[in-house]
Amino acid sequence: MTIWSAEIKDIEKLYDSFKDQHPKLDKELEKLIKADDENMVLVYSRRCLEVIITDLSERELKRPRGTEPLKGIIDKLNREEKVPHNIIVSMQNLNSLSTFGAHPKDFDPRQVKPVILDLATTLEWYLKYLETQPAMEAGQDVVKEKRIEPSGFRKASSKPGKRIIMVAGILLAGAIIIVSLIVFDIIGGGKKARAESIESLVILPFSNYTGDETLETFVSGMHTCLIADMGRLSGLRVINTTTSNVYKNTDMSVHEIAIELNVEAAIEVSVLSIRDSIIIKVNLISAFPEEETVWIGDYREGKSQLLNLYDRIIKQIADEVKIELTADEERLLAESRTVDPEALVAYMKGQFHWERLGKEDLDSAIHYFRIAIEKDPNWADPYAGMSMTWLALGHGALAPQADSYDKASEYLYKALELDPNSANSHYVKAMIAFYTEWAWEKSEKEFLKSLELNPSNAMCRIYYAHLLLALRRSDETKYQANLALALDPLQPLILGLYSGLMHYLGDHQAALIQAEKALSIDPDNNYALSILTKAYLETGDTLKWHEAMKKIWYWADEEYLAYLDTVFQEGGYLAVIKDRIRVNEEVYGKGGTIAFVGQADRYMITGDYDKAMDYLEKAYEVRSSNLVGASFYIDDYPELKDNPRYVALLKKMNLPLK
Repeated sequence: MTIWSAEIKDIEKLYDSFKDQHPKLDKELEKLIKADDENMVLVYSRRCLEVIITDLSERELKRPRGTEPLKGIIDKLNREEKVPHNIIVSMQNLNSLSTFGAHPKDFDPRQVKPVILDLATTLEWYLKYLETQPAMEAGQDVVKEKRIEPSGFRKASSKPGKRIIMVAGILLAGAIIIVSLIVFDIIGGGKKARAESIESLVILPFSNYTGDETLETFVSGMHTCLIADMGRLSGLRVINTTTSNVYKNTDMSVHEIAIELNVEAAIEVSVLSIRDSIIIKVNLISAFPEEETVWIGDYREGKSQLLNLYDRIIKQIADEVKIELTADEERLLAESRTVDPEALVAYMKGQFHWERLGKEDLDSAIHYFRIAIEKDPNWADPYAGMSMTWLALGHGALAPQADSYDKASEYLYKALELDPNSANSHYVKAMIAFYTEWAWEKSEKEFLKSLELNPSNAMCRIYYAHLLLALRRSDETKYQANLALALDPLQPLILGLYSGLMHYLGDHQAALIQAEKALSIDPDNNYALSILTKAYLETGDTLKWHEAMKKIWYWADEEYLAYLDTVFQEGGYLAVIKDRIRVNEEVYGKGGTIAFVGQADRYMITGDYDKAMDYLEKAYEVRSSNLVGASFYIDDYPELKDNPRYVALLKKMNLPLK
């Protein structure tokens, strides 16, 4: 007999008085009454409180709870005097103490009794409160809207008369019966979701309820990793990490977020413990026609088995909603991915820093990926992470390009040796083939392989679109670019790259809009700035062109920028370009280094195609990665189609003229 048996009996008597009247509360109370472990008593007590607070948020605050923590809602109910103060105190105590269920070593089992007493007090008040309220309609069927299937994603098979789409991954937390078999073995059946209506979703940033802020990078890494795993499903469009992170700590409802991102659902994840075992709670929330939680699940798994847990739940949920997985998906989900726990922690931290892409963050990513490799040298993912990080350093000119690409290749082949089905590794292989080897066919093959393994990778799609543009396949370029934008619409690099594609496809208005949007998020996005300058020249707004160019010349001191202002006022934008040509020629003449493709671009603007070709040919000799856009020039300068040197350059690079 437990020391809180009497209190549980009181809860059971209370439950018997309203059984079958409140389904959501019934489900949690049944689990609480059957629990014989102090940790689970705390967890289910908290779940009961969540049901009550979520309902009060809708009834009294007139809005869905969304992603807001319980404490925030309780505080609002208190400030607006919606709940008696003595009940608020019980709610606050219950909320505070019940979090210790995630920390088995950090609380005294005697603290369980006051939690149950506070729950009983809260329940008694809530039941009396409900007697004074008009009945709310039970969960209504979600109206299925006719939606355009995301291009480039496999529509899941379905039975006649029923449209069923795969909704999977750890975050879906599917049927609780299935989850109980693989996680707690003590959780009862759950509510079946109307998952067949969901084809697109956003996984919101994880909530860290461990009480340890130092674990935030690990929790963020878990979020990134899960998005990547969910992205492997060909029947589901999953918003990428950068865009998802915009909604961290947001006050927006899931309904509002879904409208903004053009998705049908959101997943919220609460991380309760990260010790030898990881304990998480997940909610799948349908956004239309109104916000409604359709799946709830609890998971507890050994840290080393986390990746296998992802795979098992994807498979189990797919089976539950009768989705036919492809043979490749079946095979990948069956593979074991047991990893060293310390390696997992280091890898998740590396993922956190990699996603931010700045020089310091990329250096930190290398540090953590290296630790992960040392702890578990047979795990492919940290090698793939190292490869992607070195690629980013080289491609972003944050480290010597040749050396960076060599290191990226070194880690790439080790990653592929350990895991031939690493989507990230095939993406890096495609990028190296594109930017350094100029092996277009090989690059396309690797881009397609990566997208086969992870169709929701926005970065892979946007760079594949750039390859297609170089090959003059305009319709396919726009198709892939639009897919990428739909997957990560608030990622400034995606926006900048998209604006470049639109510029060369002739849609200068779209280029201008997306470049400005990118800069509103990241004012230092030089690629977006460079496209913006082209768009300004196309529209004849040379003053805005000049102001944007000064931001690109971030290295210039105030004196030189003032000098360029004078040049612009006296001779216009062409005078500024000619002066930049003069300065670069002086630097190069003295043995300095300049960007050959950039100098060629300036000469083209002035109409001096012979000098422009001199520098494009120099870029060819040193195999500049920026020369992959050589075929784009004809879009801005049609005269080049009759220039024999330009035609010969494209032929040497095996690029089409049109």
